[in-house]
Amino acid sequence: MVTGRRWSEDEIRQVLVLYLRTPFGRLHSSNQDIQALAARLGRTPGAVALKACNLAALDDSLPRKGMGNASKLDRKVWEDFLAQPASLLPIYERSAATTEPAHQPSGLADTDARRISPPADTTGEERPAQVMRRLGQDFFRRMILTSYEQRCALTGLDDPRLLIASHIVGWKEDASIRLHPANGICLNALHDKAFDRRLITFDENYRLVVAEDIPPQTRKKLQDMSARRLRMPARFLPSQDFLEHHRKCFHDRQTGSHFSF
Repeated sequence: MVTGRRWSEDEIRQVLVLYLRTPFGRLHSSNQDIQALAARLGRTPGAVALKACNLAALDDSLPRKGMGNASKLDRKVWEDFLAQPASLLPIYERSAATTEPAHQPSGLADTDARRISPPADTTGEERPAQVMRRLGQDFFRRMILTSYEQRCALTGLDDPRLLIASHIVGWKEDASIRLHPANGICLNALHDKAFDRRLITFDENYRLVVAEDIPPQTRKKLQDMSARRLRMPARFLPSQDFLEHHRKCFHDRQTGSHFSF
């Protein structure tokens, strides 16, 4: 086991991918996923766990902090990820092909990384585009469900088969933020559909807002089965800029202003 050497950018990016799909409570050296990555990097599990905790300190959207010893290179990797989340997909694909995270539940819209490729008869440019889309969706789902501790932010439902990593700004609306961690909220399938169709939104205080054109009985069901305010994630607070865009689309749909779906 080699010790005392400097961390490379690629190594830190590999730890970041693991961090993004590992709950805070499992960032320790006895975690099998951390042990597996440590073996691949030729480092100790303790060193990998410490690096993951240092990366946790860089999420300034929430008060929870890591060890506070992040290096300049750690910060660069973190900032590059936020600026271009899709840049981690090759590392995510490589790590997923090597091992699946322990205790990672499956569910709706979840893709087994080993079956991410489309059918073999898909050819040309279409195939890599489909692969990257499926890979990106899987990466985004795992990251968002981890952030919300595998629970719907409105209802507390904890069955992953009923949970969706909901995009605030839709997948087709802005490719640059499709995989941004602040562009996701973990919702159950019903509220996800309502959110996607701009039948509900969330105000500046993350409180649930239901459209005026929802039938009274449906409105009552949507409200009765949910909290009035989003439960905050363990990491990556939903962006108010992204939510403001969603609120505009929500109001435009009700007024008939140049928004359709």
